Amino acid sequence: MKKVILAVICAVMLFGTIAIGYAARGEWRGEIRTRISEAKGNIERGIEQGSLTRKEARGLNGELDKILHKIDRMKDDGLSRREREIVTKDLDRLDRNIAKEKRNDDTRRRR
Repeated sequence: MKKVILAVICAVMLFGTIAIGYAARGEWRGEIRTRISEAKGNIERGIEQGSLTRKEARGLNGELDKILHKIDRMKDDGLSRREREIVTKDLDRLDRNIAKEKRNDDTRRRR
């Protein structure tokens, strides 16, 4: 009886640990996808509102493409905690650059 109870407890702990790991990984992927989507939206809104020139938007989209390419390369062998931190810092830098470009005096001429 004790062996059965011990086996059940071990199984519950094992499956609980696996479920927590998948949930955390899924949450991280969702967070990154959300941040990428928000960055794209910020760039598009900047163009529409005239606070970003096409040249600025091209540069920001290029920066975003580099981040996406880096993520693809990292995913090939699985993402480590350090790699996730690198991607997060890259996205933080992109967010700052978008805000900086929107605030500068360069504006798109409206027709």
